Amino acid sequence: MSTWSTPERVEPPNNPIDERAALEDRLDFQRTTLLLKCGGLTPEQLALRSVPPSKLSLLGLVRHLSGVEAWFHEYDDKPDHLYFWDYGPGAAGVEVDPSRADDDLASYQASVARSREAVAGLSLDAVSPGEDYTLRWIYLHLIEEYARHNGHADFLRERIDGATGE
Repeated sequence: MSTWSTPERVEPPNNPIDERAALEDRLDFQRTTLLLKCGGLTPEQLALRSVPPSKLSLLGLVRHLSGVEAWFHEYDDKPDHLYFWDYGPGAAGVEVDPSRADDDLASYQASVARSREAVAGLSLDAVSPGEDYTLRWIYLHLIEEYARHNGHADFLRERIDGATGE
């Protein structure tokens, strides 16, 4: 892939049908925002550490958030092995290889799909088997985590090609 595609993002409704729908819609909005920040860029641009001295890159954020999705994976009792952990000892958000950008995107998308499947139909009060967190708390935490990193993505993207805003 020469550049990553730019997804369409749907604004969550102002009047969600219930708490679960509100949480899912907001999280999906944040997930899509991350991919919007990456859309239209080449693997080399995605790997660029454009805001020195920070070692963050857009590709690094995608890799990091693939791992953050594992909070949901606790609910499915499957072994957790995501592609991005194969890079070696560095933090997932720091060690990037532009030649593996498409694999990193596929890993991210698989991690999100697994997250959705792992918690489908569960109560927001369900406690994570590996931790002492409710599903409600995990949704809120991931919305917060994505929003924080999407702010970083704004700065990274602006320094790469001048693109700003949502």
